[in-house]
Amino acid sequence: MKVYYMNVKSINADDEKWFKYLSQKRIEKVNRLKKANKKSQSIGAELLLNYAVNGDIKKTVKWDTENGGKLYLTQNKDLYVNLSHSGGYAVCAVHNKDVGIDIQHLRECDMNLAKRFFTAEETEYINCSADKNNAFFEVWTKKESFVKAIGTGLTIPLNSFSVLSDTTRYYGKTYCFKEYSVGEDDYKMFVCYLS
Repeated sequence: MKVYYMNVKSINADDEKWFKYLSQKRIEKVNRLKKANKKSQSIGAELLLNYAVNGDIKKTVKWDTENGGKLYLTQNKDLYVNLSHSGGYAVCAVHNKDVGIDIQHLRECDMNLAKRFFTAEETEYINCSADKNNAFFEVWTKKESFVKAIGTGLTIPLNSFSVLSDTTRYYGKTYCFKEYSVGEDDYKMFVCYLS
């Protein structure tokens, strides 16, 4: 498994020079976005995908999405990829099995969200933590990476499974979690992969 990250703050979203390296689907998505930072994140995510798969940001990857929104490569079906972006970063995970990745720029956690979407044990874990924001986003990024790895997106209730251990099971399969860093303390990133 390989994980890549890119600082997207320097990508000028209004400069269409990037479009020649993007798929038509990504260009359409970028054009629908209103905020410049969201456009930069989306552009950066696909440039990073190009690099992760082809070794060059200028070599566009052919991809599509499944019904649940999970991205897959149309040229190399032996590789599994997943993208995420938050704040100033885009990230990409590449593996030979199901994989999901999530990154979040840390901010003030919302315990109402924890009570609504996390298990009781996960909420207690956050409440007992010395750093509630870090604990909240640890749980959040693990949950997001898991639903992306299994390909359901948010159709599975987030409080129907726990991510407090390094593994979780789903339909008889074991999925593992691994934390990565972009080198800044105010980001949390986890990858979930089929073991």
